[in-house]
Amino acid sequence: MTSTPIATETPIALTEEERVYDYGDGKTVVLTDVVELIVRSSGSHRVRTADGKLHVVAAGWLAIHIDDDGKPWTV
Repeated sequence: MTSTPIATETPIALTEEERVYDYGDGKTVVLTDVVELIVRSSGSHRVRTADGKLHVVAAGWLAIHIDDDGKPWTV
């Protein structure tokens, strides 16, 4: 069964210390100080970090590991 990604074209404010996208086989994307997320209908993520950089994370990751200093879920 394939699920359709939930798209949020409106940015979601976050306060994550680190977000790691795991693509398997040791391939990862690591982002620190994540402050904003947009989830596209394609499954890709648009992420803004505290330094003002914008990151496009391609769909296809197997897991996301989030370090948010023990705060409750933000997404």
